[in-house]
Amino acid sequence: MTESSSRPVSVDIRVLELLASKLCHDLVSPVGAIRNGLELIEEMQEDEEGGSIGGFLGEAVKLIDHSSGQADRRLRVFRLAYGVAGRDQKGFGDARAAAAGYIEGGRTRLDWPDRVPHDMTAQRRGVVKLLLNMVMLADEALTHGGLVSVAADGDETAGRITVSAAGRPGTLNPDAAAALAGTATPEALSPRTIHAYLAGRLAESDGFRVAVATESSERLVFTAEW
Repeated sequence: MTESSSRPVSVDIRVLELLASKLCHDLVSPVGAIRNGLELIEEMQEDEEGGSIGGFLGEAVKLIDHSSGQADRRLRVFRLAYGVAGRDQKGFGDARAAAAGYIEGGRTRLDWPDRVPHDMTAQRRGVVKLLLNMVMLADEALTHGGLVSVAADGDETAGRITVSAAGRPGTLNPDAAAALAGTATPEALSPRTIHAYLAGRLAESDGFRVAVATESSERLVFTAEW
């Protein structure tokens, strides 16, 4: 191996965001086409038979519809959480809707009230992306389901966001905790911990201080301050 090929490669955060934006953009169209095709099949079947789709075809359509819907919801989250779009969001409405869709259908419930945080907080660059990543981390920690709750106070200049994960086991994997803190080496990262690592580095790039604490065996709390 040559000296140049053995050097660690540093990738700018914006490069990662642009890559995520491209991947989401390229995948949204085919996923959307699948959903449009399903709607067309349903309309054609109703026109021909005067009723709903039944039998094996009906079950197949339901399965494809469920899977394509799930893929569509996840892409909406990834676009905001990892891509360029989330960094410059000036409101929390899209992120709240994306988070609700991401959790929908699982064993975890989301308690993210309207007007939390206040929209003035969204003027702080990167805060929408940060909050969405925190919700995803909380959901990942609740391997057996539970409740993810969002609270916040402050404004654009100074504030604090709290995302709580209540349920069992309600703990953050030690490897994920090291990844979030940035103490894990790139070689130690895995597909299960890469989200925590990237969430931590995105937060740092925008000047946020992120921490996680285990309040009890059934409650984990993520906090971000600026």
